[in-house]
Parts: sequence; structure tokens; C-alpha cells
Amino acid sequence: MELAQRFRSTKSYLSYLRSAVLIFIHNYWRIGLRIGIVLVVLVFVAGLGFLAGKSNPFYALVVACLPILIVAVEEVLKRPELTPVIILSTAAFVRISIPTGTGSRLVMSLAVTTAFTALWVLKMLQEKRFHTYPTPINRPLWGLIIVTIISLVWSNLFRDPWVVIWRSFPIVQIASTIVMVMLPMAFFLTANLIRKEQTLKILVAIMLLAGFLGLFRQYGYLSIPVNVNGLYTMWIISLSTALALFNRQLSRWQRGLLLALAGLWIFWGLGLHVSWLAGWLPGVIAVGVLIFTRSKRWTFILVIAVLVYVSINASYFLGTVIQSESRESGETRLAAWEMNWRITSQHLLFGTGPAGYAAYYLSYFPMEATASHSNYIDIIAQTGVIGLALCLWFFFGLVWYGYRLTLRLRGRGDFFEGLASAAFAGTIGCIVMMGFGDWLFPFAYTQSIAGFDYAVYNWIFMGTLLAIDRLTKEHTDTHA
Repeated sequence: MELAQRFRSTKSYLSYLRSAVLIFIHNYWRIGLRIGIVLVVLVFVAGLGFLAGKSNPFYALVVACLPILIVAVEEVLKRPELTPVIILSTAAFVRISIPTGTGSRLVMSLAVTTAFTALWVLKMLQEKRFHTYPTPINRPLWGLIIVTIISLVWSNLFRDPWVVIWRSFPIVQIASTIVMVMLPMAFFLTANLIRKEQTLKILVAIMLLAGFLGLFRQYGYLSIPVNVNGLYTMWIISLSTALALFNRQLSRWQRGLLLALAGLWIFWGLGLHVSWLAGWLPGVIAVGVLIFTRSKRWTFILVIAVLVYVSINASYFLGTVIQSESRESGETRLAAWEMNWRITSQHLLFGTGPAGYAAYYLSYFPMEATASHSNYIDIIAQTGVIGLALCLWFFFGLVWYGYRLTLRLRGRGDFFEGLASAAFAGTIGCIVMMGFGDWLFPFAYTQSIAGFDYAVYNWIFMGTLLAIDRLTKEHTDTHA
């Protein structure tokens, strides 16, 4: 009896204690949460200080950026359409990279793209519905991704027995495969996740801001950490010119500023660095396509003006520019293509794998090995005729898709028409420049995997063609 009484009193005491604890948590949990956050921050900062003191401060900086990455992932989970915005911002402004031990560095834009691609695929698997916006160009691009992975396995199974590889080579091959897969995935992320016009405007604003800041860097006034490599100049010129020509919703002073931005970049390339073909040719091609799309009369006037300018300065262009380009790249390219064909002709089906022909070069003719200076040569050498066929199918299909889109949007005079025209002109510029360098698929032993940082510009803005097509069709259907 006494034992039962003690048990009841103990039970009532525990019940009272639990109630008191619950009341305390209910009344003071906010204070406790704030204290906990402060303690976590203090521990985190102390850990950063210890890491910076005991090892390379760079690693402390990387760890310090982890909270930002966590917040970015959380925002993407809530609003997936921000994915291309974060990738573009990272490529343009985040200059942090991680050493890989292979002579190349892992750039943050590649890591972010890989992470967000995994989230996108996992979400579709969770929904048990693998779906993308239906277009005729999906099939060749997915095919190119699959063939790239197959070529990695194929090239290792059927590598020539006399080819010697080094210890880091398998890592380089895997990294190259990831780059060649993630660039098209950036295209798919842009094409499928953007659901609002505002998101496209943010993309363009980020690129134009990078273009404005890049002027200070390229003209030597300030060393601003902005990525100005690859075909960056072409996209700045194409975007600013197209919006000035086609978006009638902009005021005159806004159009004037855009044309001034394009003009300064054209002068930087054509006036100050004319011997570097990639510095001015893609931008000039984009402007030519835009003017042809806008007005045939202005195209005729432009052609006459260019011919007059070239004829007046013929001695300079023929004697300095063309000879310099031919000597430094033209003759080198022809020799490099002939040498590459010695290897590629023996591996036509799936090629030598991502970065694979570098091992053949060093094994068969190490004293003659040179870069191919062409994405088309790289694609057939790495993924074979199947990969090249899929690549050509995708790019020329995208041009036709973009051309039809610009025809459908002609006369709207709004942001959509301007961006579609810029993306269409930029796509043509990319196709031309693929023959003069590895600007779309950076080769591991020339641009390195860090080339993803600027190659992703092309894939994001080419992907906007599909996003614009879907948004304008949805807008039309809604009104109908």
C-alpha cells in the first residue's frame, strides 16, 4: 500500500516536471533558439580560425562559403527556376576553385551544376515521371550525353595495347566526361526549369552587369573578379545589341546605353585585339545576324560599310591580321587535324573517349602533339562519328528551332523578341567558333575542366530559346 502510494506520488511529480518543461519551452523557445544560433556561429567561426591557422587559408574560405551554398540549395528546392540564375552568377563572379591534383582545378560553377542536376533528376525519380519540355532537339542532345558516357567505357575496353597512360589519366577522363555531360545538362536545366519572364530578365541583367564590370577589367582600369573568358564577349554584344534593336519597350537612353556597351566591346576586340580572332569574330557574326534579322536594307548598308573599311585598310588586314592568324593558328590547325586523323581514323565508332586522344599522342608521336583548335575535331576524336552526328543534329536543329521562334515573335517589340534574337544570333556564333577552338566543349589538356566556367555561358543562353518558346506559347494559350 505504501509502495503504491509512493509510485503515485512519483508519477505525479514526473507529470508536473514534464508540464513545467513544456511550459518553459513554449514560453522561452525563441530565446533558446537565438542562444543556440549564436553558439553555433561562434563555434563555426572558431573552427574557421583554427583551420586557417593550421592549413591553407583557402580551405577556410571554402568552408565559410558552405552556409551560402546551403541557403542556395534550400532556395532552389523551393523555387527550382532559380537554378540557371545561380549557375550563371557562380560562373560569372565566383572565382573560387578547388585543386584536383591533376593540374586542373574544380570550379564552383561545375560543382553547382552537378549538384542541381542531381536534385532535378532525383525529384523526377521521386515523382516517377521523367519529363522534359518536348522539342525535336531533345533526342540528339540526350543521345550525345549517352554516347559520351559509352565512349568513356568503350575507349578503355578497346584502347590500343601500345598506348601508355599515366596515373592521373583515368581521373582526367572521368572529369572530362562530367564536363561534357554537365554542359548539356545546363541547357536542359535552363530550358525546363524557367517558368517566368522575370527569371529570364534576371539572367540577362546578370550577364549585362558582368559585361559592364568586365569593361573595367579588360581596359585595365580595375582588376574586378569577373569571368571574361571564352565567348563571353559575343554574348554581351549579342544581348545588348538585340535588346536595343528589338525591345521597343525600352526608352531611348536605355537603348543608347546598351549600344554603347556593345560598341565598347566591339572596339576592344576589333580595334585593340584584332589579331585574336576569337576576340572579335563571334561578336561581329552575332551583330551581322541581328541586323540581317532586323532589316535587309541595313544589312546591305552594313556590308558596303565593311567592304569600304576593309578596302581602305587592306594592307593592314592582309599583311598583319590574316598572316598573323594564319601563322599562329591556321597552319597549326591544318597540321593538328592531319595528325589527329591518324588516330581518329582507327577509332571511328565511339572515338578514343573524353580526353582520350592525348594518351595516343604521347604514346605514338610525343614530339608532334598539338591541340586540335576545333571542337568538331575534338568531338569526333573523343566520341566518334556517332557523337559528331548527334552534335551536328543538335546544333543545326537548334538553329532551325531558333529561326522559327524569331519568326513567330517578329513584331512583338518586347523583351521576349529581343532575347530570342540574341540567343539565335549567339547560337550561330557558337557554331562558327566551334571550328576555331574548344569554346563549347573545353578539352581537358588545353582549356582544362576549369573551362566549364565560361563554356556554360553558351549553354545557358542557348537554352533560353526553349524557355522563351514555352513561355510565349503558354501566354498565348492563356489569353486564347
